[in-house]
Amino acid sequence: MRPAVTFLTDYGPHSEHAGALHAVIVARCPGVERVDLAHDVPPGDVRWGAILLARLAPLLPDAVHLAVVDPGVGTSRRGAAVRLAAGGALVGPDNGLLGAAADRLGATGAVCLDPARLGAAGAPATFHGRDLFAPAAARLVLGEPVDALGDRIPVADLLRPDLPEPEVAPGGIITETAGLDRFGNVALLARPEHLDLARIARGDRVAVICGGRELPAVAGRTFGDVPVGTAVLHADSHGFLAVAVNLGDAAAALGVTRSGARIAITRVRGPAGRLPGGSGAGS
Repeated sequence: MRPAVTFLTDYGPHSEHAGALHAVIVARCPGVERVDLAHDVPPGDVRWGAILLARLAPLLPDAVHLAVVDPGVGTSRRGAAVRLAAGGALVGPDNGLLGAAADRLGATGAVCLDPARLGAAGAPATFHGRDLFAPAAARLVLGEPVDALGDRIPVADLLRPDLPEPEVAPGGIITETAGLDRFGNVALLARPEHLDLARIARGDRVAVICGGRELPAVAGRTFGDVPVGTAVLHADSHGFLAVAVNLGDAAAALGVTRSGARIAITRVRGPAGRLPGGSGAGS
């Protein structure tokens, strides 16, 4: 395989900041493969960035993954490089962004990035993506060991995102939003087994409540289980429960703009919803 560097940021897909990361890598590593995993993380949403990185980095486990969602840039938060079991690495701020991916991919070592070793001493305080993390990623993809970039830190000391478990009772779940995509689908910090614990079955009607907004939905398998314009509570492609509106925008309906919003799911009394082609239990 050709060496690869991936990028995940909250910079915006066509911003100068994303372009600067690419430019640093190309200048130092001509011909290296570059992959944009995501640049549309909501600004400063470290938790959703961490979830996305843990989802996507395993697709290229031997790549160098450069991740920057960094509202604390220029403060005492440290930068980190993490060596991975498959030969790849993670590079970015140690603010919770890297921890979940480090756990999933099997971190075998980590360092606190040393600006002096990376030629970044005296660099501006507000663009560590360009001045610290991208140079570190370039050196790693060229074969330099992680330990050359700073002093060792225990992998266990890397910050992890706060991913609270849902509160579950018969007929209901209280959880938080994990994040949302450009279609307005809202991922939750809950999984299909929580529906079982709450005794909510496929075809049941539920109310999804966020703040003062309530969205009627049906527990289903996919978007087409409900008519156009209707909400469905389903398991998404990464195993999270999610709320979607068939050809609509669940995030707008619920007023959700980022991770961390409190969500209540309540089974609605009365006859279960009917899915096309079958009973409430599904076909």
